[in-house]
Amino acid sequence: MSNISVVDRSMEELNLNNSTAKELPIGRKPLSQKLAKGDRKGPFVQLETNMSKIELKPNVSIFKYAVEVLMFFKKENGEEFSIELSKSRKRGFDHEHDKKTCVVVYEKACKKSKELNSGGNFVYDRQALLYSTTKLKTDPLFIIVDDKDVCSRSNFIRAELKISKVADSFQTTTNDVSKTVHNCPALADTTILEVLNLMASGEALKDSKVLTIGNCVHYLYDDAGIQTHPMFYDQGLKSSAVGASKSIKTLEGREKQPSLYMATELKTTLFHPDDTRLIDLLKSYPGFDSNKTANSFWATNVQHSLQDLFCFLDYGKNKNLNDDRITIQIARFGDSAVNQKFEYENRETGISKPVSVFEYYKMKYGITLSYPNLFTIVAKGRGGKNSYFPVECLQLCNGQPVRTSQMIGTEQADLIKYSAALPAQRKEKTDKVVKALKLGTDEIGLMRVNKPETVTGRVLEKPKIKFGPGGRMVVNWEDPRHRGAATDFNITKFIDPKSLTNWDVVFDEGEPNLYKSSVVNENILNRVAIENLMETMKMMGMQVAPPRQLFIQKSRLRPIFESAAAKKVQLLLFITKQRNNYHQEIKALEQEFDILTQDMKFETAVKLPRQQNTKKNIVNKINVKLGGLNYEIESPELQKRNSLIIGLETSQKGGLGDAPISIGFSANMMDHPQKFSGGFVFVKRSSDVYGPVLQKLIHQIIKQAQSRRSGELNQILIYISGITEGQYGIINEKYSMFIMEACRAIHPNAFRPEIIIVAVSKTHSTRLYKNHSGQLSNIDPGTVVDEVIVSPVLTEWYLTSAVARQGTAKPIKYSLIFAVLKNNPLTTTQLQKMTYDLAFGHQIVYSPVSLPVPLYLAGECSTRGAALMATRKATFTNGEFDMTATNNKLGYIGKNLFNTRFNA
Repeated sequence: MSNISVVDRSMEELNLNNSTAKELPIGRKPLSQKLAKGDRKGPFVQLETNMSKIELKPNVSIFKYAVEVLMFFKKENGEEFSIELSKSRKRGFDHEHDKKTCVVVYEKACKKSKELNSGGNFVYDRQALLYSTTKLKTDPLFIIVDDKDVCSRSNFIRAELKISKVADSFQTTTNDVSKTVHNCPALADTTILEVLNLMASGEALKDSKVLTIGNCVHYLYDDAGIQTHPMFYDQGLKSSAVGASKSIKTLEGREKQPSLYMATELKTTLFHPDDTRLIDLLKSYPGFDSNKTANSFWATNVQHSLQDLFCFLDYGKNKNLNDDRITIQIARFGDSAVNQKFEYENRETGISKPVSVFEYYKMKYGITLSYPNLFTIVAKGRGGKNSYFPVECLQLCNGQPVRTSQMIGTEQADLIKYSAALPAQRKEKTDKVVKALKLGTDEIGLMRVNKPETVTGRVLEKPKIKFGPGGRMVVNWEDPRHRGAATDFNITKFIDPKSLTNWDVVFDEGEPNLYKSSVVNENILNRVAIENLMETMKMMGMQVAPPRQLFIQKSRLRPIFESAAAKKVQLLLFITKQRNNYHQEIKALEQEFDILTQDMKFETAVKLPRQQNTKKNIVNKINVKLGGLNYEIESPELQKRNSLIIGLETSQKGGLGDAPISIGFSANMMDHPQKFSGGFVFVKRSSDVYGPVLQKLIHQIIKQAQSRRSGELNQILIYISGITEGQYGIINEKYSMFIMEACRAIHPNAFRPEIIIVAVSKTHSTRLYKNHSGQLSNIDPGTVVDEVIVSPVLTEWYLTSAVARQGTAKPIKYSLIFAVLKNNPLTTTQLQKMTYDLAFGHQIVYSPVSLPVPLYLAGECSTRGAALMATRKATFTNGEFDMTATNNKLGYIGKNLFNTRFNA
């Protein structure tokens, strides 16, 4: 392989004015070629994986057909109308129900059709595609299914099934595995992958004791013997279930041609209860009463747990329709049934008048509500209008997993801890679940799944870490203390300490004494907390003056910030009780007043003298927030290129329903190439969240970096997360153009840096284990795998940067999507080492984090933005999300804090 095996594309070659490129559909331009491997040093290790090679029966033809399922109903006036279920774009329970109905129609059609019941091998994807090893004689094939048990609604007439050849890739064979991948994603023929993924889940899809979400994640209703101590919450009635995901992909393999592999991954998830009335669910939360209002603290907390849940209408004609009942999706809580009014039009008279929900249900359905003073449920109706429903008239739809945004209290932390298992236990449990689900079982005899693959990994060398004045001190990785702690290290002086001379420490008025006396003693608190922090700051090289002490009056935080703004303080340090829960409001006011804050819990403050690591952690944060640098990574690859390194991450948390989401970003755009700062921007939810803001955001980052850093920026390296493999073409063709346009906006000709875009995935299914004489253990931090189980067409690798503090380490997958390089060769090894070195740059913790630090910090910024959105809400203009107004109001760009790592 040549020394420069890259897509060496100039800006002119990729010019936006290229009309031919504009006309090409997304995915028809080549992604970046594989880089040369480069100098590959050990130590080398043998690793077990959860990737099993698939062998196919040769010379078998596979035919692909489009399926159309139409359901016909009768209107009140006798007219027929149809709904196509095979192209359902519904979400959640409604989508899964449409797929189940499609399967019922298909199975009944098979019994009516000689061709479908002739003994041929057919695999149906439960919606719009059918695969067969035999060619249908009739094309198209029409079948009418008028069995009344297809749908229990009284106005159901019949279902019609149409099967016809697809326009593209109608026929392929088991010999065409190499065609399933292509450097131009749109040119890959994935038919074999589609049918094998369905076949591998065939038994699970048929099993009534298995809950399937999508076509590839399956949960066991009966997991006795596998889940020994299932989780259950009395409040919310949530319980855990185990299952497994499965994916079949074309990978590099060991032979000249690519090979097929199947990965199975254990899943442990919380589920909302089945067959439960919503009113009974609400009663399970402590503090419930029949007069709760939507704006009460209790309701606000519970609403997050229920938002977006699907519920059946359990009254009137819907009462006995089982899963065919009308469903609604909870948007939020509304006013009480007696107070919530809406315009009701009498169909006979045509007169509209306002009626309450209570009056409407009594008048329309003869129902006298038992909870008239309880909040109602608000759901989006036709045309986006709000509809209001009494809680007691709703029942939860079955099989709904608890989303992260629906977890409250300690549920998320509990689930993480519960799911954490050491490698040996995890693999044993995974094997049991896969066996129970019969994943990989092939009734047709088309494929054979081999034992899990073993691959060779390399352990990358740890970077040199410098600290102290002028960086004269270096972490000695040969010290037995460091070797024993793997990648943990320690520093005794900051390399760039800052001064803190104008700051306030804020306590709660009337805070209990640290030593439980009956009188508040601020002097003790001062000695225990503030003096300990100041001593540590001085020890690390900072200059610090004693702070002023302030007290929060009647839980009002705003006067504290108003006072701080008048005095132009550098930092507000809050020390308050955990139960007061000021954190979100503190951070919201930080953004509003443009003042740095540090929030420390009272319970932590009392322990500072005994917890040196906690004390140093807080001081590390403060120095970084003030613009300091605690230590420096000596990385030749990072330093010789003078790179602008950017991380981009999204958070789906924070907003209810269709509320906007937060894109977090971070870059080394301060006065030192290893000082990273960032922020967030809000965008409308869509399948392409980065597109609307990427060009402007990258332009802003470049300008910020050029104003703060010295020297020419020769390279822009972007790590982007939250992207699926199906969106690689968008990165390659759209996002790359946005970035180059951002560079042109800096200077049309003079600013032409190298551009590298790496897609990062934390949600893949690959697992890696070390095997010590038959005993499985976690792989060492710094272990990288870039062969056999990676893409055959992309530069791709798995890297585990951090130590697994609990459970089994999960490697991060990195895929090079786009590269414009000049005459500066770049190898896979160099890019891997840059990525690993960046994981050591967190500055707060003295160990590498799981991701390169710009991406890690972007994730933290994204979460901060989502939390702020939940506290302050977005701006809407004429009912539409106003992206510009929202970002101006809630963002950090343009503020003084944008020049800092405020989120440290």
